[in-house]
Amino acid sequence: MPSPSASLWRWPIVLGVLTATGLLAALVSDSWGDPWSWVGLGVPVAVMAWFGLPRRKASASLPESPAATRSSP
Repeated sequence: MPSPSASLWRWPIVLGVLTATGLLAALVSDSWGDPWSWVGLGVPVAVMAWFGLPRRKASASLPESPAATRSSP
């Protein structure tokens, strides 16, 4: 069973290593580094956008509360 600390920090460390290798590849490589830098820098940005942007709530699947249907006096 993995420790709670390991399961908490696994993905942030993976994204950090991916970002660092993407930056290094963009700085020092010329041939294979270009595609790797796009992947290494694009994946962490895509993951942060996926989890960071607000999402719309599905209003059709949620029942309305009685307080929401009352009109204010």
